[in-house]
Amino acid sequence: MCPSRSDDAFRPPDTYRQPLVDTVHGSQVPDPYRWLESADSSRTRSWAARQDALFAAHRATWTDGEAWGRALADATAPFRMSAPVTRGRRSFTERLLPGRDQAVLCATEPDAWDQPREYVVADPAADLGGRTRLALWRPSWEGDRVACQFAPDGGHTTVLLVYAADGSGPLGEPVPGLRHSPVAWLPGAAAFYYVSGSESADDPLRVRLHRIGRPAAEDEEVFGDTVGRATHFGLTISSDGTRLIVSVVTGAASGNDLWLAWVPEDDPARPSWHRIVSGSPRGALASVRLHPDGTARMHTDHLAPRGRILASAGPLTPRHGAGRWRELVPEHPKAVLGDSAMLHHVSLAAPVLLVLRTTAAVSRLTVHNATDGQEMAEVPLPGTGTVTALRADPAGGPRAWFTYSDFGTPPRVYCYDATTGTVFPWQEWPETPAPVAPADAPSGDTAYAPANVYTPVQLPRTGLTTRQFTYWASDSVPVTLFLLSRGDADDGPRPLMITGYGGFGVLMRPSYRPMAYAWATAGGVFAIACVRGGGEGGRGWHEAGSGPFGRTRAADDLNDAAEWLIREGWTDRTRLAAFGGSNGGLLVTAAVTRRPDLYAAVAVNGPLTDMVRYDRFGLGSTWTKEYGTPEGPRQAAALLELSPYHRVTPGVRYPATLLCGAAGDTHTGAEHVRKMCAALQHATAGPPVLMRRDHEAQHGSSSSALEADILTFLAHHTGLAPQGAVPEQRTGHGRGKHRGAPAPSPAVRLWRSTTTHLHPDD
Repeated sequence: MCPSRSDDAFRPPDTYRQPLVDTVHGSQVPDPYRWLESADSSRTRSWAARQDALFAAHRATWTDGEAWGRALADATAPFRMSAPVTRGRRSFTERLLPGRDQAVLCATEPDAWDQPREYVVADPAADLGGRTRLALWRPSWEGDRVACQFAPDGGHTTVLLVYAADGSGPLGEPVPGLRHSPVAWLPGAAAFYYVSGSESADDPLRVRLHRIGRPAAEDEEVFGDTVGRATHFGLTISSDGTRLIVSVVTGAASGNDLWLAWVPEDDPARPSWHRIVSGSPRGALASVRLHPDGTARMHTDHLAPRGRILASAGPLTPRHGAGRWRELVPEHPKAVLGDSAMLHHVSLAAPVLLVLRTTAAVSRLTVHNATDGQEMAEVPLPGTGTVTALRADPAGGPRAWFTYSDFGTPPRVYCYDATTGTVFPWQEWPETPAPVAPADAPSGDTAYAPANVYTPVQLPRTGLTTRQFTYWASDSVPVTLFLLSRGDADDGPRPLMITGYGGFGVLMRPSYRPMAYAWATAGGVFAIACVRGGGEGGRGWHEAGSGPFGRTRAADDLNDAAEWLIREGWTDRTRLAAFGGSNGGLLVTAAVTRRPDLYAAVAVNGPLTDMVRYDRFGLGSTWTKEYGTPEGPRQAAALLELSPYHRVTPGVRYPATLLCGAAGDTHTGAEHVRKMCAALQHATAGPPVLMRRDHEAQHGSSSSALEADILTFLAHHTGLAPQGAVPEQRTGHGRGKHRGAPAPSPAVRLWRSTTTHLHPDD
C-alpha cells in the first residue's frame, strides 16, 4: 500500500510554477518549470534535495527491496565471456567474472610446450578504481599490444591507455578526453590512428596519429571535419597498413561518406585522401571490410533498405567508383543484414562468407560462396535468439566465433567450423587455467582464483518460455512482440512489464536481460514490443517511426501492444507496468501521457521529455534528423504534440512513476527528468511520482542498485512478489486461444505464435 498522502514525508514539495509562455510559430507554449533547467541554481538544488528525501521516504516502505536485489544478483551471477578476437598467436576475450561489477580483458597464448597461458591484460577496477568501465579495446595486428578505453563512472568520456598483452601493464602516457573512439593500428604496433573531439561544433572531430612513447599533445592530425558538422568518425585499416578508411556521419539518422587513403610507409601522418562513397546526400549507409589480398566487400543499404553486400572488382583503390563494385549478396525480401565474416584456409575447398541477418528480430546465420554469393547452407544456432559479435581470424582460418543469447539464456560463445559445418560451445582449451595475476596484485586476491573464473554459476531451470507474437497496430500494420514468462503465466492475468526503444534503427532482439529474468522467474510476464523507429524491419521500419510525425506513431505502437496484452488476458490495467531508457524513456513517457489509463506503474531512466527544447540540452542538437527540429512550423507543431512534458494535463490520474537519471547527464540532459517530475507531481493526486538521482553515474549507466530499485518500484505497484510467489488471482478474462498453451520444458525455449486478434478488416 502507498503511504498516506497526509504524511508530510510522502507529500511532494511545493514547486514554483513560472508564468512563462513562449510563442512558437504562433502557438502559445507554457513552460512553467523552465527555471529547473538551471542545475546549479540554489533553488534547483534545494528542490532536488527535497525530491531525494521524498524518494528515500517511499523507498523505505518497499518491503521487498532486499529480496528483489538478491533476485537480480542471482540473475547477473553467470560467468560471461566475449567472443575471441585473434591477433598473432594470442586471442583476447572480455570476461565478467562472478562477483565483479566490471569486465576484465584477458589474453591467451600457447607457451613453448604449446600449452595455454593466460594473462589479465587490463582490469578497470584495479587500474583506475571506482565504477570505471572498459568501454572499448583493440589489439594490434601482431597481438602484443592493446589499446583500451576506460569510461569513469560508466560515462561517455573515456581515457585511452595502451597495455602490453603479456599482462605487464600500461605503456606510455594516456590519451584523455575522448568519446568512444575507434582505433586503427599500424603494423609493428608503434603507432595507431584514433578519433579526438566530440559531437559539439566547438570541438570538431579529428583523426589523429598517436606514436607510443610520445605525449598525446604531440599527436598529428591526419583527417579533419572541416565544416564541424560530423557526429561520428569510424576507422578501418588494412593489416599491411597501406589503406585507411574513415567513415563520416553527419547526423544520427543520416547516411555516411567513406574516405580512403593510401598511407605512406615512411610518413603515416601524411596520407592521401579520396572519397569513394557519398552516402550523406542519399541518406544511405555503407561500411567496408578489407581483405588481406587487397580486395574488399561493402555492406550498404543504398537501393536496398534491408541491406546487401557488394564486392570490389579487384584490389580497392582510391579511384574505386560505382562501376568497380558488383553485388555479391543481394537484399533479402524479409531479413535485415547485420554482419558478415570471411573464412579462408587451406582446409577449405574455397573461401566462404558467413552472413548474419535478422528476421522479425530473430537471428539467422547462413553460409555463402565467397565468389558468387550463392547461399550454401544455414548454420545451426543453439536456439531462436540473438547472435552478436561474429568474428574470424583476419589472418585466415576455418573457424568463426559468435555470441548467442535469448531472454532466458545468458550470452555464451559458440564456434562454427566450416570444415565440418558444426557449431559447438567454445572454450579456448579443453582445460584452461586461471588467468595469471598481475605482479602487483594483492596477495590472496580472489579475483584471479580458478573457482571464480572457470566454475560458471548455473541459472536454475525455471521453465521460462519465450513466445513471439504479431499484433496489429491501430493503423493496421503488423508489429512483432516477444513475451517471456513461466508456464503458469497462462493461468490468468499477471503483473507484466513492457518495454521498447523505437529509435535510431536499434534492434530490440531476444537477448538476455537480468531484469527480465528476475521479473519472469517471480511469476510476472516481460514483454518487448518491436515498435516502429527501430531496425527490426530495416531502414523503412526505422523511417516509419522517426521524425516528429513518426515518433508519435511509435508511442501509439506501444499503447496498441498494451491494449492487445490486456485484451488477450496476459495482464490487466492494475498490473501493467512500462519501462524504457534514453530514447526508450521518451517512447514510454510519450505513450503514457497519451494513454495514462492503460498503466499502473512506469519507470524510465535518462529519458527525453521536453521535445520542444530537447535540442538545447546535452547532445540534443545532433539528433534533429532523428526527432525533427522546432525551427519549422509543421515540425514544431508535431514535436509539441509528441512532447510528454507538454502533454501532462492537471487533474488526470497518472500511473505511479519513477523518473531515474544521472544528476550530471551530459547526453540527453538531466533537465528532462526534473521538468517532467515537477509537471507530473503538479498534475496528479494519485499514485506517487518520484525522482531518483544518481550523483556518480553518467547517462545510460545501469547499476545493480538502480535496477533493483526499478524492479521493486514496478513490482510494488503491480502486485508482483519476488522469489516466485504468485499473487492471489484477481477477476479477469483468460488467455483466449492461448489458455491451453503447451507446458514448457525445463530449459528455456521459444514458441512462435500468431495472434487470435485478426486484422481489423477481417
